[in-house]
Amino acid sequence: MDGARVPRYLHLPVQILWFDMEDIAIISASYALWLILDTWYALPLIVILPWLFKSAKTNKPRGFLRHLLYAYGVQKLTHYPPPHIEVFEE
Repeated sequence: MDGARVPRYLHLPVQILWFDMEDIAIISASYALWLILDTWYALPLIVILPWLFKSAKTNKPRGFLRHLLYAYGVQKLTHYPPPHIEVFEE
């Protein structure tokens, strides 16, 4: 039997402190970018990029970034039609 983590509420996203997983990914990516650039001039990117993303995310519904990834083909949906299909008959 595999051990699997079952969330308490299925409709709530995974959070660490008050950050969603999308926010943590943006923070990690900006930190990695700062490490790659290796300059103190890029240090404000760690704060500015997540703040800009968080402010842009406030007007959108929950999970819009994942839907964008699906729409642009970055993340694949299995057993579903592509996003350009308007009528789907089972």
